[in-house]
Amino acid sequence: MRSCVAIGLVLTASIAMLHPSAAAEIDLSGTGTFKPPSEEQLAGLPADLAFTRTDLASGKWSFFVRYEDRTGDADADPFVGRYVGAIRVFRVTVGSTTVDLPIDQAELAVSDGGLGFAHRESIRLATRSVAPYGLLRVDWVQLNQHSRSDDLRGAGGALSSDSMPTPSTIANLATSSAFDRYLQLRIDRPGDARPLLYLSSSKVSVTAASAAAR
Repeated sequence: MRSCVAIGLVLTASIAMLHPSAAAEIDLSGTGTFKPPSEEQLAGLPADLAFTRTDLASGKWSFFVRYEDRTGDADADPFVGRYVGAIRVFRVTVGSTTVDLPIDQAELAVSDGGLGFAHRESIRLATRSVAPYGLLRVDWVQLNQHSRSDDLRGAGGALSSDSMPTPSTIANLATSSAFDRYLQLRIDRPGDARPLLYLSSSKVSVTAASAAAR
């Protein structure tokens, strides 16, 4: 009987080694403020915009992303991770209006000094949506930038590789400047060089938690 128990424990340990941890869904929540557009800018916005002028004048916004933390890397670059399909929910709220953005256009990308920028690491959660008023894009961006002589690849920076970062790192990457961590929203119209609307702010507090715990 003892030998059977021992064999069972060995098999269990072997399975655990093959599957060190189960996939989990993580909720990323951010809230903050932005500088409202001027009255002149608000007056020039189309009536069919997703957000009302009152929403934009409030200067308040938030975002919510749910992602799966064991999605594989789809990029062959050893210093760039693209986790296609990881994002399950992506929404943004401006004022009192919430917009659910398409997850088939969403991306979670990690650069550990890749893309030809050995001095710059980044984490970006982004998505976009085509609407009658234009192309809406929302990004949670974090950049860790050093001088061009610093090689941040591998152990040299805040990230040790291009693997999926921990939830706390995706929420708050260690950056050299507080302004290198920001939420941005942009709306472009085809053929227009300047955006119809552009909002960006580093005044955003972001937290991460297991979706199962909520």
